[in-house]
Amino acid sequence: MGRKTLALLAAASIIMAACGEPSSTTYGPGDPVVQIRTEGGFAPVEFILGQGPRYTLLGDGRVIFEGPVAAIFPGPLLPNSLIANINESDMDRILELVEELGLPDITYELDDNAASFVADAGTEVVTYWDENGLHQYAVYALGIEPDPSDPRHAAFLDLINAFDQALATADAVPYEGERIRVLAGVGMAPPDPEFEDIRPWPLGDDNPADWTELNLGWTCNIYGPEVLTNFQDATQVTQWLHPDEMMDAPPFSLLVR
Repeated sequence: MGRKTLALLAAASIIMAACGEPSSTTYGPGDPVVQIRTEGGFAPVEFILGQGPRYTLLGDGRVIFEGPVAAIFPGPLLPNSLIANINESDMDRILELVEELGLPDITYELDDNAASFVADAGTEVVTYWDENGLHQYAVYALGIEPDPSDPRHAAFLDLINAFDQALATADAVPYEGERIRVLAGVGMAPPDPEFEDIRPWPLGDDNPADWTELNLGWTCNIYGPEVLTNFQDATQVTQWLHPDEMMDAPPFSLLVR
């Protein structure tokens, strides 16, 4: 993984914070405690920016996670976000592994030792919130290195497995967030004209040029959950006309989280 990729990974973390990522240093029942996400890798920038967390554990034992998506093309624009309660023993196990990783004593640490022999892999990032703020530990190509020198790799994999096992038997229901992050970038034509789907701008007079600037020409804005109805039948290749009908501008691609 080159320095450009590392810079994009760091920029992506900053971007998410700038566009509505939780930043509180204390948490109540509905606030984040532990989150695991995959960042970077050999993928288009719109995939990297639009990829949500794998797991987010809340203070009351609920976990928000991405459910399965039908293997069809084009897939739905909206992610299959689910939420489920885990039991107390599973939550205790997750917090034990947080301690084993040493997260309370870390501000930010990236282990990219595998970059010398693994190309284009993703980086697994675990974030932990406590009264002292935000703590992050990231590992490039986690699980690929045959004999990692850092024993925390095993603890990180155990943490992912603990979430997997806790949710395997949990009763999950659809999750609808209180805030919806919409990202806009210049649209790319679908690979086949058969899938062309260009629609009127769905967000009133809001101009993406006035939103928070990201990198590589993307911008983002935060809305309430009522905007989700505008995207229910949209797909990953749906494009949206500029809000100013007088503008001779290419259509936008939107990412909705």
